[in-house]
Amino acid sequence: MPRLIQPNPAPERDRARVRRRTVLAAGFGTAALGLAACTRDERSTDVEPRKLEAQAADDELPAETTPPQIASGPPLVTGSFVSAKMRGRPTRWAVVRPDGVTGRMPVVVVLHALNTNEKSIFSSKLEIQKVLQSYVDAGNAPFAIAAADAGRNYYHPRADGTDAAAMVLDEFIPMLAHNRDLDVSTDRIGLFGWSMGGYGALRLASLLGAPRVAAVAVSSPALWADPRNFPPRAFDNLADYQAHSLFGAQNAFAKIPLMISIGSSDQFFTYTRQWAAGLHPPAAFGTAAGGHTNRYWRSALPDQVEFLGRNLAR
Repeated sequence: MPRLIQPNPAPERDRARVRRRTVLAAGFGTAALGLAACTRDERSTDVEPRKLEAQAADDELPAETTPPQIASGPPLVTGSFVSAKMRGRPTRWAVVRPDGVTGRMPVVVVLHALNTNEKSIFSSKLEIQKVLQSYVDAGNAPFAIAAADAGRNYYHPRADGTDAAAMVLDEFIPMLAHNRDLDVSTDRIGLFGWSMGGYGALRLASLLGAPRVAAVAVSSPALWADPRNFPPRAFDNLADYQAHSLFGAQNAFAKIPLMISIGSSDQFFTYTRQWAAGLHPPAAFGTAAGGHTNRYWRSALPDQVEFLGRNLAR
């Protein structure tokens, strides 16, 4: 059984939708807040993050050496474009629209985890298109799901000149808007991501803000609260961490509906809980037994799809 951490003052229907999970409200004690608050101020810390990488939370999923096996359900529409924001790299994308629905519809932009790609969310391990189809078949308002390949960039400007966040904002989303065959609206979007992409979805939401972002749902976001303990795959150096850490940026979510899902044994659980403690109003925070695994992420998808769809339909 899930363990109740704190009650959530969100609307009753939000609480009722978080099945088999607990809901976290505001406040986790001054100790947690203190650790979260200190991260942007420790500018004098002399850090060699590569020496500390073994101690950091592990977002390094097994590399997908073969194309992911795509689950049944609505078909994928795929393509690619040359991304200036990724230094001229051909960037693949994939989009799913639910079957049995025509006409223009909103879209949820998915940001993928490390060592995965634009098709991973549609693979037999996660099957978000099947969850979407079940949601629409139940009579709910339809929306599309779109993902682009960000490589290992971590969705912020990197020393190698790549910036997957800018690729999504300045290239991928405009491409979705202007592709008549896809027939999606990007006036208000949803954002979803897991692990590295969970951090990325939160960062993009903080940049776009409300009302452009209708809602955000993330699983196991790769958040590091300690500026002395982050891996170089996530941030190039301490200055990069200080510029792009989301600790201290919680005010950007004051008007954005947010759902956070994370397994109770996930390596990022403590850091994520600390970050969520700074949200006002609080997020819908769901947890159940599970780790940093596809099995847990798949179990959370029905609630997340419902949350995103309901907020996009408003």
